[in-house]
Amino acid sequence: MSTTQPATGRAAAGGAVAGPVRRHLGLALAVIATAQLMVVLDATIVNVALPDVQRALGFSGTGLEWVVNAYALTFGGLLLLGGRAGDILGRRRMFIAGIILFSLASLASLASLASLAGGFATTQAWLLAARAAQGVGAAVIAPTALALITTTFPEGPPRNRAMGVYSAMSIGGAAVGLMAGGLLTTYLSWRWVLFVNVPIGIAAALSRRGH
Repeated sequence: MSTTQPATGRAAAGGAVAGPVRRHLGLALAVIATAQLMVVLDATIVNVALPDVQRALGFSGTGLEWVVNAYALTFGGLLLLGGRAGDILGRRRMFIAGIILFSLASLASLASLASLAGGFATTQAWLLAARAAQGVGAAVIAPTALALITTTFPEGPPRNRAMGVYSAMSIGGAAVGLMAGGLLTTYLSWRWVLFVNVPIGIAAALSRRGH
């Protein structure tokens, strides 16, 4: 008697396995794409709110530039180090750590802007330090997210689709940041351009940890 599994049985078994695998990859892609959107979005979302930040905290014209530059310089300057840390310490671990740091720095920014205790000079330094910390978190997130795509998604169409979504988030994040910054500043408060990433980052970190 032949012990070969019928074709329909094999197909059913394959379908049973493919379903969870697709959900597994779909969740991974959603988390990675969200994290990349946060990184790119935060580079532009504060731009629209800068005049309000200047009025509230008394920044000079030169000092105000550092609200953007503190993030951009630490992000760009530490990208290679962030990628190497992921190689040595584990990409998933560093990805989660980067998201948590990024979110905590956003929360610290909000706290510093909500309170003017200690005078404008102290508050400005606090804000700039928090923005720099966000850049450090972004420098860890960006390279580890890209590395996770290459190690999580099999070569071929699945990886190509994942790279397409990642690239779309990288390209569209800047435009989304400008629009979101304008809407948040107009209808809520300029403080929300810093606070908006906190719940997003926490949700992404928790999703990835449970993944």
